Amino acid sequence: MRTTIKDIANHTGLSVTTISMVLNNKADSIPESTKEKVFKAVKELNYRPNQMAVGLVKRQSKTIGLILSDVSNSFFAMIAKAIEDGCHEHGWNLILCNTNNHHDREVAYIQALIDKSVDGIILCMARENTKKRLSETISILNENHIPFVMLDRFSPQMDCGAVIVNHELGGYLAGKYLLDMGHRRIGCITGPNDLADSNDRTKGFEKALKEYSMKLDPSLMYEGDYDIDGGEKGTEYLMKKGVTAIFAYNDLTAYGVYRYAGRIGKKIPDDFSVIGYDDVTFSEIITPPLTTIRQPVYDMGIEAVRQVIKGIQQGDGKYERIEFDPEIVIRFSVKQN
Repeated sequence: MRTTIKDIANHTGLSVTTISMVLNNKADSIPESTKEKVFKAVKELNYRPNQMAVGLVKRQSKTIGLILSDVSNSFFAMIAKAIEDGCHEHGWNLILCNTNNHHDREVAYIQALIDKSVDGIILCMARENTKKRLSETISILNENHIPFVMLDRFSPQMDCGAVIVNHELGGYLAGKYLLDMGHRRIGCITGPNDLADSNDRTKGFEKALKEYSMKLDPSLMYEGDYDIDGGEKGTEYLMKKGVTAIFAYNDLTAYGVYRYAGRIGKKIPDDFSVIGYDDVTFSEIITPPLTTIRQPVYDMGIEAVRQVIKGIQQGDGKYERIEFDPEIVIRFSVKQN
């Protein structure tokens, strides 16, 4: 049976009120010898407070729900680690949910987390979300008065807190570096065209082209799906267009570029150059190490925890949009053309 405060009272001969005051740090007027007696009994009886009961009293479960779109993607795995570390640092618990990029599963998990009485939610929205579907998701959260923060993927039309990256700057940095290295026929393997983060990368890339008095060539843009298969298919398409460099809109896509190059006997960067986006774990250990745009993933996760806890504790419905700047990490996958 679980040890209760009554058990400690019976063991020590002290009142339940005294035990409760000591355990809740409200024992200023209680002698130190009595406190030591209580703490000794707590250890001997292996007492642990019933967090559900505490939550009912304080109307707070000290639990945050994290909804990820694809935990098998190294980028989101890194986010999960950062958020778990942030929760641990603040003394909060975390429940992890993975939607596999399905909107219906996202909604189901939100409802399940509400049923579990989580205090707040950090949401990396599913890729298949349309504006209408995302509006449904946010309506459920608002109707249930759940503080939440959107992380990474974000819709500017939504009235909510967010921790995001300046992807337009990221696209610009990638494009400018390739252009500075002498490449003029650059192909892009984008993310889905209905995602704002992919479109923002394109805007930044186009800005870099304009600085070189060049225009975006739609025939050199291949719509991918932020995965390895899309990287392979996009590379096959772009090789036929005679590109000298490829801008992959995330590192998983870049791995697909590498895989296709190996399959047809081409070498990176000898035969063509590649730049990625994210800087996930494997990007510095593949051969050759990938030049990429680094998102400050860990800092983003920590900030998301800080924002959602702030929303929970203040309860005023106010929110912030925190935007991080990416940076280029130069390795060995791009050569001077």
